Amino acid sequence: MDIRKIAVLGAGRLGRGIAECAASKGYDVILFSQGAGGQDALRRIEKSLDRKLAKWAITESEKRLILGRISYTLDLKELSKVDLLVEATIDHFYTKQELLRTADHLCRPEVVFISTSSTLRISDLARGINRTDLLVGLHFIPPVPSVPVAELVRGTHTDEQAVEVARQFATRLGKQVVEIQESPGLVNPRTLAVLVNEAAYLIDEGVCDAYQAETIIKRAWGMTQGPLEMADRLGLDLVLNWMEQLQEVFGPRYAPCPLIRRYVRERRLGVKTRLGFLAYTEDDALITEGESTQQGKQED
Repeated sequence: MDIRKIAVLGAGRLGRGIAECAASKGYDVILFSQGAGGQDALRRIEKSLDRKLAKWAITESEKRLILGRISYTLDLKELSKVDLLVEATIDHFYTKQELLRTADHLCRPEVVFISTSSTLRISDLARGINRTDLLVGLHFIPPVPSVPVAELVRGTHTDEQAVEVARQFATRLGKQVVEIQESPGLVNPRTLAVLVNEAAYLIDEGVCDAYQAETIIKRAWGMTQGPLEMADRLGLDLVLNWMEQLQEVFGPRYAPCPLIRRYVRERRLGVKTRLGFLAYTEDDALITEGESTQQGKQED
């Protein structure tokens, strides 16, 4: 089937990133969200493109072309027009299953469904819809436009042709597709959760501050972005959700550090609130340790 128009369910950071990436590769994208702030999605995508424009990564005409391919709507009836569906909402089982069930009734029967779930099993989600053979797991890692890898999983009854559709879609988006076995948490979320949690304990115990932990891990392992900045850009509420769900499956090794729970209670969520483990500017840029210290002195 020739795929030209895709639906992205969810206008959070992950959904916006997929929409931007898909539109930049020539797909027409319908972005759906019923959550608060969903109508701000197009402005945030434009802001992301403006950062690329400032770095000469795209031209003004390319930016306009990408934005012209993305539309936002609250009307799920528009799903009848799409050739591929990508579900990119928070990992809450009943929320995802209900959304997939609704989409199952509205989409054409041959349309493949992709779920970006990190901690839920594709086989479990598939049991709630008729097209159990057409649901594929494809975990994109934020920021989607710049991370060049995606994790692919198939459920118990996933059809090989559906897997190939998902693989070709991710490949066109410029991702190296790595197929792994179905397991809650996959590879990236499970390993990142452990790393972030241990760093949080080090901070909570007074061994180091967040900037020191970030610098040591990032420089030692040759990372362009350390685990604490990764967590901040994902959102600490999302990371906490991952940990809680993984704890239910794998036990206490994923029990969240109390510091993470406290940050989430205080709405210290990372980039979206300008403060998480680290601090950020209005343009989502990381404020370095020196800049953060200088700001603190000016406030004093």
